[in-house]
Order: sequence, then structure tokens, then C-alpha cells
Amino acid sequence: MGNTHMSNHTLVFSAGIDPQSANAFIQQLAQLQAAKVDKLTIAMNSGGGNVHAGILMYNAIRAMPFEVTTHNIGHVDSIANIIFLAGSTRYACGPSTFMFHGVGFDLNAGQRLEEASLEAMLDTVLTDHKRMSAIIAGQTGLSPEAGMELFKQQKTKDAKWAKDNGLIKEIRDFAYPQSNVTLFVQ
Repeated sequence: MGNTHMSNHTLVFSAGIDPQSANAFIQQLAQLQAAKVDKLTIAMNSGGGNVHAGILMYNAIRAMPFEVTTHNIGHVDSIANIIFLAGSTRYACGPSTFMFHGVGFDLNAGQRLEEASLEAMLDTVLTDHKRMSAIIAGQTGLSPEAGMELFKQQKTKDAKWAKDNGLIKEIRDFAYPQSNVTLFVQ
């Protein structure tokens, strides 16, 4: 007979999204995979950050051989929404929010912008919007066009909106486990 013990783990992710946090997060996933975890719950509270790092984290979560549940325990903003959608099952606490806005660039002081560089930046923004709206459409009840609309202006949505639009399965409180918890705070 095989071992029927199920190994559950919770990772509380309360951090910004950048290449360093993405790499550290992926190392955590690799450790959990090596530990033969059967189920991971990622409790999320993030203001977002770097789009490319967020897409990397989304893909890494989706590649894991174990079941992943995501739970919004505060706010999931910007690219953190895409990471949140990597969960095969998703929940949000009642007062949780989801904030969407378009992709942008922070410019360096004195940076010169010419037609070619502006066109390249716009192409990057539009490509990122298309990638993210495809993920949103694939994981929710929203169409790709509705996903694109989320990037037209900054808007914060509540848990009811998230449930009505398929971002989450259910609005429910987060039950903080007594063991097998990793805090990921940066």
C-alpha cells in the first residue's frame, strides 16, 4: 500500500514583483516540488510590479506537478493578478480587492525619446496587454476583449466582481494553517 498522507503547504506571498522576488519565489517552488508536496496554497497580498517577472512566476506555478490554490488575502494588484490566476482553484477574502491598469514604463531622467524608441515601447505595452488578456480569458469567464478593457484605465474591483467574472470560485475567509507555512515577504 502506498502512503495516503497528503502533504499540504501554504506559502504567504506578500511582496512586490521583480526579477529578484520572482527568482526567489521559483526557488521556493522548486524546494516544495523536491519535498513532494501534493498541494500548495499561495495566500497573496501584492501591489504588483514587473510584468516579465510576473509572467515568469505565472508559468512556473502552472508547471508545478502539484495542485495550486491561490487566495487573495488583501489586495492583488497589477501583474499580481496574472500570478493569482495561475491557481487551479482561486478564492478571495470578502474585503479583498483586485486592481487592474495598463502597462507603463518608468523613464530615467534625461532619457531622450525618438519615434523609433516610442514605437518600440508602445509595441511592448500592446504585446504585454495581449499576453495578459489571453491569460485572463483562459482562466476566467472574461473574453480577450474584456481583458483588454481592464488595461484602459486604473480600476479596483472587489471580491464580488471577481466571483461574478470567474477570477475566483468563492469568497471565503483564509484559514491560516498551524503548520507547513512559508512566509515570502520582501
